[in-house]
Amino acid sequence: MGLSDSQNYINNQQLVHKLLGFVDFESTKTILEVGPGKGIITDALIKQNKKIIAVEADPKLFSELQKKYTNITNLSLIQTDFLKYTTPNEPFIIVSNIPFNITASIVRKITDEQSKLHTAYLIMQKDAAIKFIGAPYAHSPLLSHILNINFEIKLLMDIDKSNYSPRPKFDTAFVSIKKRENPVFDNQKSEQFKDFLVYIFERRKSRIKEALKSVMSNLQVKIILNNINIPEDKEIKKILFIDWVSIFETFISHAPEKSKVKTHSSYKKLLMEQSQLQKINRTRKDL
Repeated sequence: MGLSDSQNYINNQQLVHKLLGFVDFESTKTILEVGPGKGIITDALIKQNKKIIAVEADPKLFSELQKKYTNITNLSLIQTDFLKYTTPNEPFIIVSNIPFNITASIVRKITDEQSKLHTAYLIMQKDAAIKFIGAPYAHSPLLSHILNINFEIKLLMDIDKSNYSPRPKFDTAFVSIKKRENPVFDNQKSEQFKDFLVYIFERRKSRIKEALKSVMSNLQVKIILNNINIPEDKEIKKILFIDWVSIFETFISHAPEKSKVKTHSSYKKLLMEQSQLQKINRTRKDL
């Protein structure tokens, strides 16, 4: 199976026009498109007086795009795997119908601490969108809490299956991921918060009291949950981001050093494990 065989292409120009109505084109001078495919979004983007960079992995599609946009001076076409591509070293926005099978990897890459991303406007599988957004659309998973430190994630609109060729088997949505002007934590504390969250979620305890007992005393757990009005038997997947921030602040201020050491590098280890799984999966697809 080629790269292009696994993608679903937008086939409705009116829909593209509607989607671009959500985009703040004045925020940056550079627009990045991941997986332009046959160019229906690219057609609209090049009309903007901006620098457009379109990254396409599929050699056949890339060749077709080169022929289509021969005389377009504000468009740079790059053939590479986006996950290996170095994003611009200047503020940029992304407007893309991204490959659904690598959505999580793309989001992790563009929201990296070093990324100059201003806002990403992405078409993705709706189930993935809900996981990134968390509350109020669904219970907030680990990834949505991590993203929320530095980004605001919004569901802009649902997209009907009839707008694709081939028609997907799942629902899709248009989502914005905008970098916060004022992050919740500074870089050091952000890493500590990520470590804390990953460690707690990896305990695989369903209730908040039992999960927190791995890093806090019974008394500390009781006090913090009482202060933020959370029942001790509440499921951790239902805890909101703002409450996790309060819990973490108490942990940093009052937990013994040996408890803090337990959480060290938990996030980094998770990323390494995910990277290894990604390499294995991509190798299998190439076989």
